[in-house]
Amino acid sequence: MITEELLKACRLAFEEYIKTMSVEYPDSHHKFQDIKTHSLQVVNNSLLLANAIMPAEEDKRLAVMIAKNLDASVILRDHATVSSKIIQQMDFFASLSTEIQAVILKSVEGHSKFKLPKLDTEQQTLFARLLRDADKLDIYDSAWRFFKEKNGLAPLMTADLNNSTEISEKILKSIQSGKTAMIEDLKSMNDYKLLLISMVFDINFKYTFRIMSEKQYVQKIYEILPKRDQIIDAYRGIKLFVENKFVS
Repeated sequence: MITEELLKACRLAFEEYIKTMSVEYPDSHHKFQDIKTHSLQVVNNSLLLANAIMPAEEDKRLAVMIAKNLDASVILRDHATVSSKIIQQMDFFASLSTEIQAVILKSVEGHSKFKLPKLDTEQQTLFARLLRDADKLDIYDSAWRFFKEKNGLAPLMTADLNNSTEISEKILKSIQSGKTAMIEDLKSMNDYKLLLISMVFDINFKYTFRIMSEKQYVQKIYEILPKRDQIIDAYRGIKLFVENKFVS
Protein backbone atom coordinates (compact mmCIF):
# COMPACT_ATOMS: atom_id res chain seq x y z
CA MET A 1 0.00 0.00 0.00
CA ILE A 2 1.29 3.46 -0.93
CA THR A 3 0.85 5.58 2.18
CA GLU A 4 1.59 9.27 2.63
CA GLU A 5 4.54 8.23 4.81
CA LEU A 6 6.03 6.17 2.00
CA LEU A 7 5.46 8.97 -0.45
CA LYS A 8 7.23 11.39 1.89
CA ALA A 9 10.14 8.95 2.23
CA CYS A 10 10.35 8.79 -1.56
CA ARG A 11 10.46 12.57 -1.86
CA LEU A 12 13.15 12.87 0.79
CA ALA A 13 15.25 10.14 -0.83
CA PHE A 14 15.12 11.86 -4.21
CA GLU A 15 15.94 15.27 -2.76
CA GLU A 16 18.85 13.81 -0.79
CA TYR A 17 20.15 12.10 -3.92
CA ILE A 18 20.07 15.35 -5.92
CA LYS A 19 21.78 17.20 -3.06
CA THR A 20 24.51 14.55 -2.76
CA MET A 21 25.18 14.46 -6.51
CA SER A 22 25.29 18.26 -6.71
CA VAL A 23 28.00 18.31 -4.04
CA GLU A 24 29.91 15.37 -5.52
CA TYR A 25 29.83 16.80 -9.04
CA PRO A 26 29.82 20.60 -8.58
CA ASP A 27 30.48 21.23 -12.29
CA SER A 28 27.15 19.53 -13.05
CA HIS A 29 25.21 21.28 -10.28
CA HIS A 30 22.98 23.16 -12.73
CA LYS A 31 22.16 19.92 -14.54
CA PHE A 32 21.00 18.26 -11.35
CA GLN A 33 18.86 21.28 -10.56
CA ASP A 34 17.33 20.92 -14.02
CA ILE A 35 16.63 17.25 -13.21
CA LYS A 36 14.88 18.33 -10.03
CA THR A 37 12.81 20.94 -11.87
CA HIS A 38 11.87 18.47 -14.61
CA SER A 39 10.94 15.85 -12.03
CA LEU A 40 8.68 18.25 -10.15
CA GLN A 41 6.92 19.23 -13.37
CA VAL A 42 6.41 15.59 -14.36
CA VAL A 43 5.02 14.92 -10.87
CA ASN A 44 2.51 17.73 -11.40
CA ASN A 45 1.62 16.41 -14.84
CA SER A 46 1.28 12.86 -13.54
CA LEU A 47 -1.07 13.98 -10.79
CA LEU A 48 -3.08 16.02 -13.27
CA LEU A 49 -3.53 12.99 -15.52
CA ALA A 50 -4.10 10.60 -12.62
CA ASN A 51 -6.86 12.82 -11.24
CA ALA A 52 -8.60 12.55 -14.61
CA ILE A 53 -8.28 8.82 -15.21
CA MET A 54 -7.65 7.15 -11.83
CA PRO A 55 -10.32 7.26 -9.11
CA ALA A 56 -8.25 5.57 -6.36
CA GLU A 57 -6.13 7.84 -4.16
CA GLU A 58 -3.48 5.14 -3.79
CA ASP A 59 -3.06 5.01 -7.55
CA LYS A 60 -2.54 8.77 -7.60
CA ARG A 61 0.14 8.47 -4.92
CA LEU A 62 1.84 5.72 -6.91
CA ALA A 63 1.81 7.91 -10.03
CA VAL A 64 3.54 10.66 -8.04
CA MET A 65 6.09 8.23 -6.62
CA ILE A 66 6.98 6.95 -10.09
CA ALA A 67 7.31 10.44 -11.54
CA LYS A 68 9.51 11.60 -8.69
CA ASN A 69 12.26 9.22 -9.70
CA LEU A 70 12.00 9.05 -13.48
CA ASP A 71 15.23 10.89 -14.32
CA ALA A 72 17.57 10.34 -11.40
CA SER A 73 20.52 10.00 -13.78
CA VAL A 74 19.40 11.99 -16.79
CA ILE A 75 22.90 13.29 -17.45
CA LEU A 76 24.00 9.75 -18.30
CA ARG A 77 23.33 7.71 -21.41
CA ASP A 78 20.51 5.20 -21.05
CA HIS A 79 19.44 7.22 -18.04
CA ALA A 80 16.14 5.38 -17.59
CA THR A 81 17.88 2.05 -16.96
CA VAL A 82 20.43 3.63 -14.62
CA SER A 83 17.68 5.52 -12.80
CA SER A 84 15.84 2.26 -12.10
CA LYS A 85 19.01 0.86 -10.50
CA ILE A 86 19.39 3.96 -8.34
CA ILE A 87 15.78 3.71 -7.17
CA GLN A 88 16.29 0.11 -6.07
CA GLN A 89 19.04 1.27 -3.71
CA MET A 90 16.82 3.80 -1.94
CA ASP A 91 15.50 2.79 1.49
CA PHE A 92 11.82 3.40 0.74
CA PHE A 93 11.89 0.95 -2.18
CA ALA A 94 12.37 -2.10 0.06
CA SER A 95 9.13 -1.22 1.89
CA LEU A 96 7.06 -1.68 -1.26
CA SER A 97 5.42 -4.88 -2.41
CA THR A 98 7.05 -6.83 -5.23
CA GLU A 99 4.12 -5.94 -7.47
CA ILE A 100 4.47 -2.19 -6.87
CA GLN A 101 8.25 -2.38 -7.26
CA ALA A 102 7.74 -3.90 -10.69
CA VAL A 103 5.27 -1.17 -11.69
CA ILE A 104 7.75 1.55 -10.70
CA LEU A 105 10.74 -0.03 -12.41
CA LYS A 106 8.90 -0.88 -15.63
CA SER A 107 7.50 2.65 -15.81
CA VAL A 108 10.84 4.35 -15.24
CA GLU A 109 12.73 2.02 -17.58
CA GLY A 110 10.16 2.47 -20.34
CA HIS A 111 9.47 6.19 -20.16
CA SER A 112 12.20 7.29 -22.56
CA LYS A 113 12.17 4.35 -24.96
CA PHE A 114 11.16 5.04 -28.56
CA LYS A 115 8.26 2.63 -28.12
CA LEU A 116 6.91 1.15 -24.92
CA PRO A 117 7.49 -2.62 -24.99
CA LYS A 118 4.80 -5.10 -24.03
CA LEU A 119 4.71 -5.26 -20.24
CA ASP A 120 3.64 -8.05 -17.89
CA THR A 121 0.41 -6.61 -16.50
CA GLU A 122 -2.29 -4.06 -17.31
CA GLN A 123 -1.29 -2.12 -14.20
CA GLN A 124 2.31 -1.82 -15.39
CA THR A 125 1.13 -0.69 -18.81
CA LEU A 126 -1.28 1.90 -17.40
CA PHE A 127 1.31 3.60 -15.20
CA ALA A 128 4.04 3.39 -17.83
CA ARG A 129 1.77 5.09 -20.35
CA LEU A 130 0.80 7.75 -17.85
CA LEU A 131 4.44 8.53 -17.09
CA ARG A 132 5.29 8.76 -20.80
CA ASP A 133 2.47 11.25 -21.33
CA ALA A 134 3.43 13.30 -18.26
CA ASP A 135 7.06 13.37 -19.39
CA LYS A 136 6.14 14.50 -22.91
CA LEU A 137 4.00 17.34 -21.58
CA ASP A 138 7.02 18.79 -19.80
CA ILE A 139 9.26 18.17 -22.80
CA TYR A 140 6.85 20.26 -24.87
CA ASP A 141 6.71 22.98 -22.24
CA SER A 142 10.46 23.21 -21.64
CA ALA A 143 11.27 23.05 -25.37
CA TRP A 144 8.84 25.87 -26.06
CA ARG A 145 10.39 28.03 -23.35
CA PHE A 146 13.84 27.35 -24.79
CA PHE A 147 12.86 28.23 -28.35
CA LYS A 148 10.59 31.20 -27.70
CA GLU A 149 11.81 32.67 -24.43
CA LYS A 150 15.44 31.50 -24.58
CA ASN A 151 14.86 30.19 -21.08
CA GLY A 152 16.81 27.17 -19.83
CA LEU A 153 19.40 24.86 -21.32
CA ALA A 154 19.26 23.38 -24.78
CA PRO A 155 17.72 19.88 -24.84
CA LEU A 156 20.45 17.24 -24.62
CA MET A 157 19.56 15.59 -27.92
CA THR A 158 20.14 18.87 -29.78
CA ALA A 159 23.80 19.16 -28.80
CA ASP A 160 25.13 17.95 -32.16
CA LEU A 161 22.46 19.45 -34.41
CA ASN A 162 23.17 22.23 -36.89
CA ASN A 163 21.16 25.36 -37.58
CA SER A 164 20.71 24.74 -41.29
CA THR A 165 17.30 25.10 -42.88
CA GLU A 166 17.42 21.56 -44.23
CA ILE A 167 14.76 19.04 -43.23
CA SER A 168 15.47 15.31 -43.03
CA GLU A 169 13.39 13.25 -45.45
CA LYS A 170 13.32 10.44 -42.89
CA ILE A 171 11.71 12.77 -40.35
CA LEU A 172 9.03 13.78 -42.84
CA LYS A 173 8.38 10.19 -43.90
CA SER A 174 7.88 9.16 -40.27
CA ILE A 175 5.26 11.85 -39.83
CA GLN A 176 3.56 10.94 -43.10
CA SER A 177 3.36 7.36 -41.81
CA GLY A 178 1.78 8.47 -38.54
CA LYS A 179 4.87 7.62 -36.47
CA THR A 180 7.04 9.51 -34.03
CA ALA A 181 10.26 10.60 -35.71
CA MET A 182 13.43 8.83 -34.59
CA ILE A 183 16.22 10.63 -32.73
CA GLU A 184 18.91 9.07 -34.92
CA ASP A 185 17.38 10.77 -37.96
CA LEU A 186 17.87 14.26 -36.53
CA LYS A 187 20.31 16.52 -38.35
CA SER A 188 19.09 20.06 -37.73
CA MET A 189 17.18 22.03 -35.12
CA ASN A 190 14.23 22.12 -37.50
CA ASP A 191 14.30 18.30 -37.49
CA TYR A 192 14.09 18.43 -33.69
CA LYS A 193 11.08 20.73 -33.84
CA LEU A 194 9.37 18.30 -36.21
CA LEU A 195 10.24 15.41 -33.90
CA LEU A 196 8.56 17.28 -31.06
CA ILE A 197 5.27 17.70 -32.87
CA SER A 198 5.46 14.09 -34.13
CA MET A 199 5.38 12.89 -30.51
CA VAL A 200 1.59 13.26 -30.65
CA PHE A 201 1.53 9.83 -32.32
CA ASP A 202 2.74 8.33 -29.04
CA ILE A 203 0.28 10.06 -26.69
CA ASN A 204 -1.86 7.59 -24.77
CA PHE A 205 -4.75 9.42 -23.10
CA LYS A 206 -7.48 11.70 -24.42
CA TYR A 207 -6.96 13.99 -21.44
CA THR A 208 -3.33 14.48 -22.48
CA PHE A 209 -4.51 15.59 -25.91
CA ARG A 210 -6.86 18.02 -24.20
CA ILE A 211 -3.99 19.58 -22.23
CA MET A 212 -1.82 19.77 -25.34
CA SER A 213 -4.60 21.50 -27.25
CA GLU A 214 -5.24 23.97 -24.44
CA LYS A 215 -1.52 24.79 -24.27
CA GLN A 216 -1.29 24.86 -28.09
CA TYR A 217 2.08 23.13 -28.00
CA VAL A 218 1.94 21.73 -31.54
CA GLN A 219 0.73 25.01 -33.03
CA LYS A 220 3.39 27.04 -31.19
CA ILE A 221 6.23 24.83 -32.37
CA TYR A 222 4.85 24.80 -35.91
CA GLU A 223 4.86 28.61 -35.90
CA ILE A 224 8.65 28.68 -35.48
CA LEU A 225 9.25 26.27 -38.35
CA PRO A 226 9.86 27.44 -41.94
CA LYS A 227 6.65 27.36 -43.97
CA ARG A 228 7.44 24.91 -46.74
CA ASP A 229 4.89 22.71 -48.44
CA GLN A 230 6.23 19.52 -46.84
CA ILE A 231 6.19 21.05 -43.36
CA ILE A 232 2.73 22.53 -43.88
CA ASP A 233 1.43 19.14 -45.00
CA ALA A 234 3.08 17.40 -42.02
CA TYR A 235 1.49 19.90 -39.63
CA ARG A 236 -1.94 19.48 -41.19
CA GLY A 237 -1.71 15.70 -40.79
CA ILE A 238 -0.70 16.02 -37.15
CA LYS A 239 -3.39 18.63 -36.46
CA LEU A 240 -6.04 16.34 -37.96
CA PHE A 241 -4.75 13.40 -35.91
CA VAL A 242 -5.05 15.41 -32.68
CA GLU A 243 -8.53 16.66 -33.56
CA ASN A 244 -9.72 13.11 -34.30
CA LYS A 245 -8.59 12.01 -30.83
CA PHE A 246 -11.37 14.12 -29.33
CA VAL A 247 -14.08 12.27 -31.21
CA SER A 248 -12.65 8.75 -31.16
